[in-house]
This record gives sequence, C-alpha cells and structure tokens, in this order.
Amino acid sequence: MKIRLAIVLFLLPAVALMAQSDTTTTTRRKHDPKDLYLQSLGLPDPAPYAATITPELLKPMLDKLASAEMQGRETGKEGQRRAADYIASRFSAIGLTPAGDRNTYLQRVSLQNDSWKEISLKVGEQEFKNRADYYIYPAYNNNTPLIELKEVVFVGYGIEDPKYNDYGNADVKGKAVIFYDGEPMDNDYKSLITGGQNRSPWSLDWKKKVRLAKSKGASMVFIVDPNISENLRNNRKLISTRGWKAADAGYDKSLEEMTNNMFISPAVAAAILGKKSDKAEDAISALRSGKTFKPVKVKSKVEVRMEKETRFLEGSNVIGIIEGSDPRLKNEYVFVTAHYDHLGMPDSSVIYFGADDNASGTSGVIGIARAFAEARKKGVGPKRTVVFMLVSGEEKGLLGSRFYVDFPVFPLSKTVVDINIDMIGRVDNAHAGNPNYVYVIGSDRLSTELHQINENSNKFFTQLELDYKYNAPDDPNHFYERSDHYNFAERGIPAIFYFNGTHADYHKPTDTADKIDFSAMAKRAQLAFHTAWDISQRTIRLPVNVVVPKESKD
Repeated sequence: MKIRLAIVLFLLPAVALMAQSDTTTTTRRKHDPKDLYLQSLGLPDPAPYAATITPELLKPMLDKLASAEMQGRETGKEGQRRAADYIASRFSAIGLTPAGDRNTYLQRVSLQNDSWKEISLKVGEQEFKNRADYYIYPAYNNNTPLIELKEVVFVGYGIEDPKYNDYGNADVKGKAVIFYDGEPMDNDYKSLITGGQNRSPWSLDWKKKVRLAKSKGASMVFIVDPNISENLRNNRKLISTRGWKAADAGYDKSLEEMTNNMFISPAVAAAILGKKSDKAEDAISALRSGKTFKPVKVKSKVEVRMEKETRFLEGSNVIGIIEGSDPRLKNEYVFVTAHYDHLGMPDSSVIYFGADDNASGTSGVIGIARAFAEARKKGVGPKRTVVFMLVSGEEKGLLGSRFYVDFPVFPLSKTVVDINIDMIGRVDNAHAGNPNYVYVIGSDRLSTELHQINENSNKFFTQLELDYKYNAPDDPNHFYERSDHYNFAERGIPAIFYFNGTHADYHKPTDTADKIDFSAMAKRAQLAFHTAWDISQRTIRLPVNVVVPKESKD
C-alpha cells in the first residue's frame, strides 16, 4: 500500500505538468488571431475549402480555355460558344444550380449596335476629323444621312432657367444652336444659377440642354467642349460602344426627345462662328461681370453627315448558383464574376489565346465555385446565395455584364457585392521577381467595409501584397472603369476587382498558357474566395456607405 502511494505521489507532478501543457496549448489555440477573428463574426473556417483552389486544379481548365480549340473566344463566334459550353460543363460537374435561360446555365446576350456608316463635319470648305476635332454618341443621335445648315445661333451655355436664360427671345426653329458645355460662373467661380460652388443639373446632364433645344425647334446642336482631348480619352468606350443595346428592346423612344448633336473643339466653334467668334467670346466674358447674355446669330455654311448602320451580336453569359442556407439571407446575392471572352482570330493564321486575359480569371471563378460546393457538402455552405457568372462581350465594351444589369436574373436591390477577377495569372514589370501580390481596385469606392473585409481576409489567410496603385481616382489607365464590376458599381452595388497588371503580351497572340504562374494565380483566387466567403456568411449585409458623385459625359 505504501509503495503504491509513493508511486502516485511521484507521478502527480508529471501529470500536473502535462495538464498545464494541455491547458497552455488550448489557451494558445483560443487566442489564435485568425480563430478569434472568425469567432467574433461567427464565421466557419474557410481555410480547408480555400486550400482546394490549387495550381493543379486550375491548370487544366486554363489550358483548355486558352487552347487553339477555343479560337480566341471572340464574342459571337464559334470559339466563344465552345468556351461557354465548356464552362457550363464545369458548373454542372461541380453541382451548381443553373440560373440562365430555360433552366440552363446560359443567359443569351443578344445585342444590336447603331454605329456610323458615314460621319463627317464640314464648315465651308474645311473638313474636320471625328474623334479629334469632334465626337458623337451614337445612342443619342438619329440616323440622318445629310444635314445642311445655313444659320447658327450661339446661345451661351444653352440654358433656360428661372434664375438664368441664354435664349432670351431668340428664334432657333429650324436652325442649329451652338453653346458651351457646363454652366456660367462669375469671377469668383460661383455658379450664376446655384449662387455657390456646387453645380446645377444643367452641368451634370448635358442631354437636358439638347432636349431644351429640341423643344425650341433646333435642327442641330453643337456643344463646345474646352476639354475635348481629356474627355475623348475618358469616354472612349462610351463614344464607340454606347450604341449597343438589347436587340429585343425595340425602338428607343428617348431619341424622340433629342435633336442631333455633337461635341466640338473650340477651334471648330471658331470656324462655325467665323467673324462673329470674338463677339461670342465677349458675350461669355461679360457674364462673369454680371451682364446679361445676348444670343449671337451667324450665317454659316455647315454640312453634317450622320448615317448609321445596324450590327447584331449574340453571345452568352454563363450563370450558376449555390443557394444560401439561411431562409432569410438566401434572398440576397453575392456575385463572383469574370469575363471569358477574348479577341478571337483576325484571320486563320493568328489566334489571340487570352490565357491571362482572361482564362485565368475564368478558371479562378470555377475554382472558387468548387470550393463553395465542397463547403456545402460538409454542411457549411454560404448563408447568402452565391452567383458565379462568367460573361462574354467584355472586350467589346463590357457588353455581357451590362446586359446582365439591364436584364438581371436576380434583383439588383438584393445584390450585395460583385467580386470580379480579370487577369490573375501573370506578374507585371513593377513586381518582377515577386509574384506574391495583387492589384486591388474599387474596394473602397462604395463600401469601406468591403475594403476592410478584403484586408482582413488577406491578413489572416493569404498574406499577399495588396497594391492599390490603380485604385487611385486619377489613375490615367482608368482600370476601375474597364472591367465588368463597373456595371454593378454604376448601379450602386459595391464591387472589388482583382488584377495582376498588364505585361508585354497583353492583348497580343503571345498571351499563352505556358507563361502563366499557376501558384500566384491560385493564391489570388483564394483571396477572392475568402472575401466572398466572409460576405456570404455574415448576418449583416455589406453596407453602401460611400457616395461618389458621377461626372461623366454619359
């Protein structure tokens, strides 16, 4: 008995030490920053599912999408249809629910475009150049093969308001009018209409002025744009592609309110006004000193040709979903998007393979969908419905995503976020030798919380270098406006865009699969997954708490 008691007494310190060790391990686990973060939000651990997004998973899909078989995936061509069918087969294998037309994965994107067959501007014997001396939005002009003008009336800023009137008693019926973009300011740069630094609706919507001119019987409108070079750069896609609309939309009645119009440079304005150009400028200058504006009538020979031709384009978006598990939250939608189209084959000898742009993002979205599907199998699927959408028409002006927001499958008011991936398979020159980065664009434009969620997802899971260079509002590349998330953001839906930057093979036939860094690609896709996971699982909807004033010619 004494021997057994001695043995027990001898073992007690060791047992106590073991117990202390276990307690220390448990305490350390409970205080792991990642676990504490997840616990604070009530989020299941996404790490096991993110780990399924591997280079080995993504490579075969990218190789297929960027193969010669897909012929460069140009929207409306056979290669794009093959790519859509392949993506649909991947969605089916994963077990996503179809969300396209007629219980399929494909949403038909049928578009028509009124572009210019002939467009010209001639003042006297002098001819001016489109997209240099002037520019036109096809969607806001009627098909008019020839407009011949003999009289033009300069009406200042083209405004008629209770507080200010450029037209006075001028009769502009059957005549052209010419006016400046914007609104009149005094010498202290205060608006003559609002009385302060803020601008009136006359500045914010140029079409309001055109509709006014139309109501007065004007046959043509010339808008003087002092910043024409800058606006040509900023609005190049709108100028070239704004005419695309749904082919089933029918006649656009808004055109009945518009008379034909074009934005012109000050040099073109001077040519139209001729000898009275100085008089017109004096009339504008006089406004700043509080004098009343008087319209200036000018005899001028102007010839404008605006002859349209209609083209048709048919592609498809590929849409699959994982329905949310929460009875209430499943009626809110988290979108994960990428475009799968590229530039096709200009002739039979050249293929634009588009491996990075954007077979990489497309493969990433499929990998993310599979990770969510694996989580659902384990009983921890998303609370909100997650929509995986691969769109066509991006290379032709963000057409597929714009078609979707014009004809949504799920209510836009219930759409919480768009997580967009466009080029994640390469390393740009700025990060040569360091693939452990990704450019993040748009995360804080509409929701500061979206920005923080992405920061936390990266901090606790992927540890990439997050580069916000291209998120700057004055980014000369305008990448924020150049991928499909932008159509969601324009509708007030928070959006984030992941991007590896451009490289020597961007938009060239040499953008091929052999140049992809699959490890970097997988890690970037994992970050997008973690951000989507967080937003899909939270009980509180992602808030929109940033209001950005829209200043665009559109």
